Amino acid sequence: MQPLNWNSSQLLDSGRIENWADDNFAVVLYPSFGAFAMMTEGKMKTYRLLQPAAKVLAWLLFRPKVIGTENIPMDGGALIVSNHPTYLDPILLAIFAPRPFSFVAKRPLFYLPIVRTFLWLTDCVPVEQDAPDRRALRLSIQKLRKGDALVIFPEGTRSDHGKLRPFQLGPAMIAVEAQVPIVPCGLAGFYEAWKMEAPIPKPSPVAIVFGKPFTPQLPNDVPRREALSLITEQMRSEIVRLIKLGEQLLGR
Repeated sequence: MQPLNWNSSQLLDSGRIENWADDNFAVVLYPSFGAFAMMTEGKMKTYRLLQPAAKVLAWLLFRPKVIGTENIPMDGGALIVSNHPTYLDPILLAIFAPRPFSFVAKRPLFYLPIVRTFLWLTDCVPVEQDAPDRRALRLSIQKLRKGDALVIFPEGTRSDHGKLRPFQLGPAMIAVEAQVPIVPCGLAGFYEAWKMEAPIPKPSPVAIVFGKPFTPQLPNDVPRREALSLITEQMRSEIVRLIKLGEQLLGR
């Protein structure tokens, strides 16, 4: 599966992202979505209404151990970065989030009948998979500056049979430009619950572990790409540590 392309030199070596796209743009996902996109308050009410029932069902199926939610800032923008072993990841993250989470998701997912309802409820950002998507980058930054909590999977696609893929530099760049903290998250047991070749998930315990937030900085004496690489490596190291902690919580 082709990961999202957010490592383009055209994007990473440039200055501020505001200069990359026109001031006026709209993402049209499908004919009816434009009207729904303005219903933020309605989405929030629906999200909150469905969350308790979804949480009960998730507890029955996956007995999740959710640790570190106190590390998620309850006000202001925050970028949550996580490994991405399965399609189950965003669903359980949204269900057990202490505040509403939005996600960055591949554009084709917005055309799937059931999936697009979830994407609408969580006010997701669509991103092109095969080429650098400046609009998605800019929209992500705008959401963070507005005060949203946005989840990005730095691998750009699902992990390779539960094993971490290389991380893209885009999430680090977005956090730097938006000037928001990064909250690392490790997901453990998810691949055992929904292996890549399986059509549906099976009941199996999982763990969600949020680490302490950190604020990324770009030192003046370090080239931009190198600085973003250092931030990304810090992100990856912490996620690896949190995955291991989650596995310990599951007794593995």
